[in-house]
Amino acid sequence: MKNNHYILIVAGGTGTRLYPWSREAKPKQFQKIFGNKTLLEQTYLRSKKIVGRNNIFVSTNNKYVSLTKKFLPELDPKQILPEPYKKNTAPAISMAVAQIHKLDPNAIIASIHSDHIVLKEDAFKDAINLAFTSVKIEKDIIFTIGIKPTHPHTGYGYIEKGKLKQEIDNHNIFWAKKFVEKPNHQTAENYFKTGRFDWNAGYFIFSAKHYLNELKKYALNLSKGIDKIIKNKKNLKTIYDKFESASVDTVIMEKTDKIAVIPVDLGWSDVGSWDSVSQLFENNTNDNNGNYFEGLVTLVDTKNSMVLNESGNKLIATVGLENIIVVSGEDAILVAQKGKSEGVKQVVEELKRKRKHKLL
Repeated sequence: MKNNHYILIVAGGTGTRLYPWSREAKPKQFQKIFGNKTLLEQTYLRSKKIVGRNNIFVSTNNKYVSLTKKFLPELDPKQILPEPYKKNTAPAISMAVAQIHKLDPNAIIASIHSDHIVLKEDAFKDAINLAFTSVKIEKDIIFTIGIKPTHPHTGYGYIEKGKLKQEIDNHNIFWAKKFVEKPNHQTAENYFKTGRFDWNAGYFIFSAKHYLNELKKYALNLSKGIDKIIKNKKNLKTIYDKFESASVDTVIMEKTDKIAVIPVDLGWSDVGSWDSVSQLFENNTNDNNGNYFEGLVTLVDTKNSMVLNESGNKLIATVGLENIIVVSGEDAILVAQKGKSEGVKQVVEELKRKRKHKLL
């Protein structure tokens, strides 16, 4: 472990597509979606194997600071970097990088998400360490982890690989040619067939100094605002409120001249929908009908379905169903056809429109 290697866990999202478990008060990174630990705890434990607990920082929203402390009691409160308002990843990551850079001008940072599943932890560790080593040698290059696709997927952004940059420790590293947004199904199939496209996990590894230079180059107003905040935190809310809501991908990563991609099979999922959760359990079915279920559940003539019941005193019974997802929370139940679960985002929007705030 190197003293100037840091992992920044981005943990400010709301995860509306995993409603009704993921809620505004307790979004999916604080939920036990897969396994007996929350997604945030799993991410932290993976990270600790690479840099140690003193070099892990968490960027989150003010309202989630207490939850972060609850699930990561080992962290010094100074390692939790709160943002006052939700402005997407560009302001959040930029402010966190500037704060780490102030502590250590030689910092090399891996920015990762708090709410993903990584089944192949050794591959994750090797890839992050390879990126750390690469940045140490070439500080003017940003490295990103490309997830090798297992099938055409319309829910992820993609990175197109360009020319081979180099081979290190049996890993091919490519220049990133371009970032592309979530494609339609036909385009996703074409991407998959070519073998040139990887899923964009949003994991970026860089020198803090270089990142801040790129920020100044491509987003001068954001850069100036961050500088003012670092010099005087009394300005934080006033300045942060004026930042545009934008992702770090669009602000820096899609514009920077030098970005390289390390393709890896991580056994990865962004857990971005109940369909993706269902896929994680495909090899762990509870019966001979391809069903996975948790909690107080009775299934009759039901096939290839997932039923998750968080309630300890309420039975969910299904009869004659196939390819169905049922998720029960304390005060809401979702029933969706497999392949359609991303529509839950529309449910959340409808609840907002009807001002059903207690259900959000």
